[in-house]
Amino acid sequence: EFRDNIRLRYGLVPLNLERICDGCGKRADVQHYLSCPVGGLGILRHDELGRTFATLAKDALSKAYVRREPRTIPSGEQRQDRNSNAAGATATSPSTPRHEDRTRGDVSVYGFWTRGTDCIFDVRVTDPSAKSYRKKDPRKVLETETQEKEKKDKYLRKCLERRKHFTPLVFSVDGMAGREAKKAMKHLASMLAEKWE
Repeated sequence: EFRDNIRLRYGLVPLNLERICDGCGKRADVQHYLSCPVGGLGILRHDELGRTFATLAKDALSKAYVRREPRTIPSGEQRQDRNSNAAGATATSPSTPRHEDRTRGDVSVYGFWTRGTDCIFDVRVTDPSAKSYRKKDPRKVLETETQEKEKKDKYLRKCLERRKHFTPLVFSVDGMAGREAKKAMKHLASMLAEKWE
């Protein structure tokens, strides 16, 4: 991976680059591998970042405090809401849920920002050099304009309704971190340093 990154930095194609993407089966070049939503570098980095963050959080706090792929709305809570709506509301009421919300984060850490409170983290890896972002500052792509904002729009309200925190962990394919991810990593590093002293 180091050699590939050096070659990319100098505008060269990595050695032994497969011509067909093993994720989607399409013809592939460097740009395709950086942005393919099915198989490419983004998916590998996403999963690796989630696992690594969970492992470090377990080291900082406790294994019992960390869960992978938590639902933002636990299924038991949805059944309870559905039963209370069925008892007191008509079938045509807009408050009656039509289907179960299966929204999941990547990692949940109990007591990360505040004692006694869960924090849901959701990882996103994006390519700021993709065609749609080429004319934008990469930091703005990761932070305010699109990536972190989209994650917050999807998860923040649901988490706050259940008295949970939410933090988007947004990174570029080449390792640049968004503002919220930097804060979370600094806080995690301080918890690890405190424990290891």
